[in-house]
Amino acid sequence: MQQVTHPQETHFLHVIADEMSDLADRFCKLACVLASDPALVTHHMDDLQSIDLMTQWQRALANLLRQPGTPEARIAGVPVEELAARLEEGLAARQDQAA
Repeated sequence: MQQVTHPQETHFLHVIADEMSDLADRFCKLACVLASDPALVTHHMDDLQSIDLMTQWQRALANLLRQPGTPEARIAGVPVEELAARLEEGLAARQDQAA
């Protein structure tokens, strides 16, 4: 059963999503600056890739907050497989606790 969301709650979730997207943009800009230094790239490639992954997850979570529909339908649209799997597991665990 899908819960009806109050319009203020929807607006609040969209504001949070906007902030998450802004944060993702900042991570991306930071990664670009850091990646412009060849020595840094040589020594910190894994760290730079982690920043890229955080950016992808941040954007996916922001988009998830903006989407209508059931949690399951929204998770199904998450493009990052590992994140989608974690969200499915977390949702299932919460539902089991509530039962």
